[in-house]
Amino acid sequence: MLAVIGPSAAGKSTLARAILGVYKPVAGTIRLDGAELDQWDRVALGQHIGYLPQDVELLDGTVSENIARFGEVDADKVVAAAQAAGVHEMILKLPEGYDTRLIGNVISAGQRQRIGLARALCADPKLIVLVEPNSNLDQDGDAALMKTLEELKRKARTIVIVTHRPNVLALADRILLLVEGQIAVYGDRDKVLAVLKEGPKAARPAPVAAGPQLAAATK
Repeated sequence: MLAVIGPSAAGKSTLARAILGVYKPVAGTIRLDGAELDQWDRVALGQHIGYLPQDVELLDGTVSENIARFGEVDADKVVAAAQAAGVHEMILKLPEGYDTRLIGNVISAGQRQRIGLARALCADPKLIVLVEPNSNLDQDGDAALMKTLEELKRKARTIVIVTHRPNVLALADRILLLVEGQIAVYGDRDKVLAVLKEGPKAARPAPVAAGPQLAAATK
């Protein structure tokens, strides 16, 4: 689990989109299992990647259809994803449960975010990219997210999470600090947190030294 942190406009969301192949780097390469993203069939690759953006958009359809990404709705997989995201009980309380249409029914930002997390986990992807997944969550939702992250780590999934929450950082194996689009600090969680405690001067960008380390760690 890699936690990506940094001030606003540091490039955190851009990095997340580049990992997903939404943005193509102007230099360097992004590889999954040794193959550049351009070498992957996008449809085949999509089922192995889960993505939760900061601003979750749910489409006109049922809860099940949204979680299934508007592909074939496999009820078992949809429920499994909802349970993995800790949102199954919440969905059952909606007017028509999993058959509730999301356009025309008022749901909170926190509910929308939790359903978005279930969508990201549908089909049990191997790589999960989450951008501020707890920005709209209440205490219960935040606790459910932490359990989800712990379970994903137990299942040896690769997680890249953009966050500012200290409780999430406690679960990270590595932390990457971005400043003005460059790597300022990168390494094991405890080492990075120790550097950050030393103050801003210790977290100046060092892209030349950090680049190869990041590539090796995310392989």
